[in-house]
Amino acid sequence: MLALLKTFVVVFALVIGAVFSFYNLHDVSIDLLWLRLDAPLVVLLVATFVLGFVVALVLLAWQLTRVRGRLAQSRRELKDARAEIKNLRSMPIHDA
Repeated sequence: MLALLKTFVVVFALVIGAVFSFYNLHDVSIDLLWLRLDAPLVVLLVATFVLGFVVALVLLAWQLTRVRGRLAQSRRELKDARAEIKNLRSMPIHDA
């Protein structure tokens, strides 16, 4: 039942996307500081979506790399602390 619902949602999204693109085929122009683009609106919207997706992936990869580095450092510190505790437990107790 869940697979059927997922299939329905995907087909519905594709139909909505096709209708949206059909009604937005007219050319629009975008003036950037150094460039002027004349393209169909749907092409520009898809390009903007893809560009945003790529930027988000790059930022996510950068953040993930930082977090993995901190995790590796914490694991090293934990290993050292456990080794120190093990050494302290094996030392004889001396009365002063």
